[in-house]
Amino acid sequence: MITTVTAAAEDVRSADAEQLIKELSVELAALYEFSDGSAGFSPADVEVPRAAFVIARLDGHPVGCGALRPLDDTTVEVKRMYTRADYRRKGVAQAVLAEIERLAIEFGYGSIKLQTGPKQPEAAALYERVGYYRIPIFSGNWDQVLAYQKDLGSEAQGAGERSAANSG
Repeated sequence: MITTVTAAAEDVRSADAEQLIKELSVELAALYEFSDGSAGFSPADVEVPRAAFVIARLDGHPVGCGALRPLDDTTVEVKRMYTRADYRRKGVAQAVLAEIERLAIEFGYGSIKLQTGPKQPEAAALYERVGYYRIPIFSGNWDQVLAYQKDLGSEAQGAGERSAANSG
């Protein structure tokens, strides 16, 4: 049986988005023994220009998500990367990340940053596999954070110029 994973920007306040965000927050709170697993994310973070919330669907069913949150004019942060447990190792997270990167280029960003925790080695391995490299922690004060960056290069510059030209 062939299944198809799709990933696209959707409304962060939709029922599917809210459920995925809730599941991730509960999972992270339990994993790291915190009372709040939101990691400083609010839906309003992606209700601004040049931001997005991406949902992955497997045969139409929501199975994962990720958010693209602006840090400054040239850098964006990936937040809320999540794949439901039963769908891990099926290309869901990679599809979400690919769509986030495509959107970042379309929006004209030059680099993407993200942070994950030490109890998520699969996430760290994925980021490294697709071209992210370790950087110093850039947000928060938890010293165990693993921070990563990916440079988008000249593709983003051209897309940003096209986007600016089309919006004028």
